[in-house]
Amino acid sequence: MKKKSLSMIAAGVLAFALVITGCGKSNNDSKASSSAPAASASAGASAQTGSYEYKTKKDGKITIGFSQAVMNHPFRIAMVESAKKAAADLGVELIVTDGQGDVNKEISNIESLIARNVDAIVVSSLSGKAIYPAYKQVAEAKIPLIIAASGVPDDESIPYVSYVATDEVSMGQQAAQYIAKLLNNKGNIVVLDGVPESTNSELRRKGFMPEIEKFSDIKVVAHQSADWLRLPAMQVMTNILQANDKIDVVFAQNDEMGFGALEAIKKAGREKEIKVVGMDAQKEALEMIKNGGSYIMSVKNEWSTETALRLAIDAVRGKPIDKRVLLDSPVIDKSNIDKYYDPNSVF
Repeated sequence: MKKKSLSMIAAGVLAFALVITGCGKSNNDSKASSSAPAASASAGASAQTGSYEYKTKKDGKITIGFSQAVMNHPFRIAMVESAKKAAADLGVELIVTDGQGDVNKEISNIESLIARNVDAIVVSSLSGKAIYPAYKQVAEAKIPLIIAASGVPDDESIPYVSYVATDEVSMGQQAAQYIAKLLNNKGNIVVLDGVPESTNSELRRKGFMPEIEKFSDIKVVAHQSADWLRLPAMQVMTNILQANDKIDVVFAQNDEMGFGALEAIKKAGREKEIKVVGMDAQKEALEMIKNGGSYIMSVKNEWSTETALRLAIDAVRGKPIDKRVLLDSPVIDKSNIDKYYDPNSVF
């Protein structure tokens, strides 16, 4: 197949979806990874699970490429570390690439994995629709594509074999409901978003905002982006605190931003009046919840990539797999912290 470089056009698709013709139908959503028996397959054979036909092989070594969007964040690092462990446990070779937060780099990395003739590709992207052209290139190479912890394409013609992640709209809804109950449906809140164009941020916002707006006496006094990171969140929150005398709860779309907000709150001497609610259930957040204090809840976002790797292996071996696999996203607070806190967790 003639390789088509997409890096130069990637920036031009940030604002719209590229329509790609698919050739299959979506299977039903599943709450667990597939455990179906292997279908008949042999070297050079093909399967069609998901939206396109891809190459399979009955036996032999499996090499999986993992395109990670960025590795400057604990959640993304934990995904890679769990993928490495799962690959070792499952007896497959894993090639990891770092997109460095640049969609052009992500696409170049995926092109490189295709050129290396990997058996399957797992992609975890933060680039929204801009990454879709790379999905098309994977499909054209007849390599099974597993999307992990990214936004699921809202256009059914965008090709992929399986999507595995938590339901981030539901995560946002759960956070809003928790805050409303905490405040008895009345109070002032601050909302800190991740990177605005990130699909993950869009989905969490899509869940949270309409849900919290159902409570007319809950006022959003500030709503700003803090780029998923601790330091920007601390800086943003410092300014918000100076402009608002009455704040009851800060909702951060991830724990890292929640930590930054909490640092600003402590420096302002207002930790007794303001509670912080986060997302991802990072170990540091769970430790804060366990110890008591202003950080009171986090919605779990599954960081383990083992399910994605198992799906990739099943696809390569010709087994039927689900088009979408949804992972649990429990609300974790003082009432159930002992069930979820693991002091040995890598994240």
